[in-house]
Amino acid sequence: MRSVRLLWFVALVLLVLESASHAQVPRGRLLVTVADTTGAVIPGAKVTVLGLEDATRAAAIPASQTSDEGTATMPNLPQGRYTIVAEFAGFDVGYLRDVRVRPGDNKHIIILKVQGFQESINVGQDSRAAAGDRNATFGSKLSQDEIDALSEDPDEMARQIQDLAGSGATIRIDSFEGVQLPPKAQIKSIHVTRDQFAAETEVPGSVFVDVITQPGIGPIRGQANLSFHNQSMSARNPFAPTKGAEQVGSFGGNIGGALVQRKSNFSVSVNGQNQYITPNRYAAGLNGSTRNEVLQLRQPSTNMNTNALGDYAITRDQTLRLGYTQQRFEGRNFGIGGYDELERAYSYNYNQYSFRIQEAGPLGRRTFINSRLMVGGTNYENHSRIEAPTILVQDAFNIGGAQQAGGTHTRTFTLASDVDYVRGIHSWRAGMQVAGGWSRSDANSNYLGTYTFNSLEDYEAGRPSLYTRQIGNPLVSYFNAQTGVYFQDDVRLRRGLTLSPGVRYSVQTHASDTLAFEPRLGITWSPYTNGKTTLRASGGIFHGWLPTYVYEQTLRLDGTHQRESIVLNPTYPDPGTTGTVIPTNKYLLSDYGLQQNVRYSTGIDQTFSPKFRATVLFNYFHQRQLPRGANLNAPVDGVRPDPAFANVIETVTDGQIIRHEVYVTTNLNLAPGPPSRARLNWRRLTLNANYSFIRALRNSAGPFDPPPTGNLDLEWGHGPADNPYRINLSLISTQVRNLTVSVTANANDGYPYNWTTGVDDNHDGIINDRPAGVGILTLRTPPQHTINTRWAYALTPGAAAGAPPASVRYRVSLYINVSNITNHANLYGFSGNMKSQFFMKPTGSQNPRRIDVGTNVSF
Repeated sequence: MRSVRLLWFVALVLLVLESASHAQVPRGRLLVTVADTTGAVIPGAKVTVLGLEDATRAAAIPASQTSDEGTATMPNLPQGRYTIVAEFAGFDVGYLRDVRVRPGDNKHIIILKVQGFQESINVGQDSRAAAGDRNATFGSKLSQDEIDALSEDPDEMARQIQDLAGSGATIRIDSFEGVQLPPKAQIKSIHVTRDQFAAETEVPGSVFVDVITQPGIGPIRGQANLSFHNQSMSARNPFAPTKGAEQVGSFGGNIGGALVQRKSNFSVSVNGQNQYITPNRYAAGLNGSTRNEVLQLRQPSTNMNTNALGDYAITRDQTLRLGYTQQRFEGRNFGIGGYDELERAYSYNYNQYSFRIQEAGPLGRRTFINSRLMVGGTNYENHSRIEAPTILVQDAFNIGGAQQAGGTHTRTFTLASDVDYVRGIHSWRAGMQVAGGWSRSDANSNYLGTYTFNSLEDYEAGRPSLYTRQIGNPLVSYFNAQTGVYFQDDVRLRRGLTLSPGVRYSVQTHASDTLAFEPRLGITWSPYTNGKTTLRASGGIFHGWLPTYVYEQTLRLDGTHQRESIVLNPTYPDPGTTGTVIPTNKYLLSDYGLQQNVRYSTGIDQTFSPKFRATVLFNYFHQRQLPRGANLNAPVDGVRPDPAFANVIETVTDGQIIRHEVYVTTNLNLAPGPPSRARLNWRRLTLNANYSFIRALRNSAGPFDPPPTGNLDLEWGHGPADNPYRINLSLISTQVRNLTVSVTANANDGYPYNWTTGVDDNHDGIINDRPAGVGILTLRTPPQHTINTRWAYALTPGAAAGAPPASVRYRVSLYINVSNITNHANLYGFSGNMKSQFFMKPTGSQNPRRIDVGTNVSF
């Protein structure tokens, strides 16, 4: 009997101890519902839970999929902190960071946004139907590895993005163009979209880069970065006898997170740069010698960028986004080097700021609205180092003052709104874009006069060919606005086949063109059931705007407000104009027609495997109504028709450009799937390759450049974009855990430049004459190529092996950037002036090898 009692006592003790052990490690159940922005649940979404503490990281938690009700259940989780990741094809990855699991049921919702913010894809849509969507193909999204490999410097980042996207890409920040790139920490995603033909598209072009930003999410987190470079980390410019002093120091930081969980988030960043360089002079000396030296005058500059972002969930579906950007730049001793002597230096101050507000979200289950407003301004001023007349010896050397004074002050706005409505086989979009602003400018130049000598021999003999001077008040004020309204319907005729008709109407103040209607039509077809092949053809009309600087020039130099005097073959050093009425130039604006661009495009997008994809595009442009100058008072047998004026140049719109383009883009990504815990993973490799061919011809040079032959048919030559080949290769490796290595290689044929006689052959006071039978931009510089690399190693104390970057709390990155590894001399500064001793010769080399080192700390 005693033994039975003892057994019962031991069993009771063990039961109590077991209960106590369970009480020491409480468990909870996590229920995660995944939905889209309309509130519809997403079945089959992948949900991954990652522990953030020692106790939670030790738990082996398999990934789960949401049920038909859109909910994934993870039972029996240790109490503590986790990050929840939700993924579904066609949507951006969703995160809930630093979620605390407590005993009992823990319910959370993750809202997934459609990729690219502007794309639309139906849940459960098959691959063929998705490929037939005009927004689903002919583009790419940068992976997180590719974004991590970008530079922290916004200017360098913009160059890298242009290399990845291809020549001529337009970068849009949260649907706004012309906005400074944000710090990398604020970038949520980067999408490259090719073959834009929709009615909403303002400018004809084949490539747009949409950068989507987001404020901090979850707990307050921050970053800080520093980088450094000096002359010991650069190669010597081959056109300089020694290396000049230079130093660049960049710094920055940001902080952000949730103000109210799942309601409001924010981030603020400040990035700056202090630097100085020493320019090189490569100019002609007396008696045909060459002056090749490092100038003993530094060019210091400071740059400061401030970015602030915030969002607020007005309702479950409607989000209000706010943004502020400011860029300040100050520089001294600019304008020297090359042909320009020390006294040509000037300083300038630049300040640009903008406020942005965006409201977007669904209205019911069929309608989506995206409205945005940006207001801002720019203040820009110049100041010459010395005040003195200028002497220009064409493509030999320039001396005297820079004659830079005053500045420009603008206040601008951009208002846009799109409304999408989906019903049946139709996806309608209607919208409008209005941009404009007020400008006040007292920018003044050439107010002390400029002598122009055709050659070094003429300078030594004291024989200038031209004397010009601007006299009067330069102050002008004006308002400009340009508006586009559009409507488009994407009609899904059948699975894999979409027809996209649309129309746009453009109008602008100061332009007399009121018939700028722009019909557009595109067809996207995926002929096979696997959806791996997409064919597209499109055509339409696009209009370009009247540049505001053209209108400003006609206001300022109208022959009365401010006068531009001109004297042919003046006396030197005194032109003898005192007390004499001198004929002046005058600039006029004709009945300006908006530039009309007829564009046709065709292409194929082929997915060979989930890891390899290629796109080929062909574009044809015919641009009519291109602005060019017409001299209404050109000399006839040496006599002006109106002796009261010199040149009367009217901007007319009868020029043309014809352009053919071929783009080939390939992407090889060997790094899909979840992060690996292995130290070495040979499959984590991404390769992008771009090739372009552009053949461009034009018959006019610019809005105030009259053709020296007087006949547009004799002016045809290359356009500035003409390039027989441009190749970009980008390799990003994350094969070694925590080490990101990127290598980019760029190669292109040379750039076209003008061949001129260097003499005013037609005696009109404009030295732009070319040899007989020679068109515009007929010479070409030598080919160029550059190889750059970036190595970044991340230290992640306390993080689990293979954890995604979003879940890492502390991160220290050390990086090194090397530009132009091989120190290849990419030559520039070629003179097309037959009178110059540098005719068809280079005077400089771009981008000698340079090394920058830096660090980035996340906390």
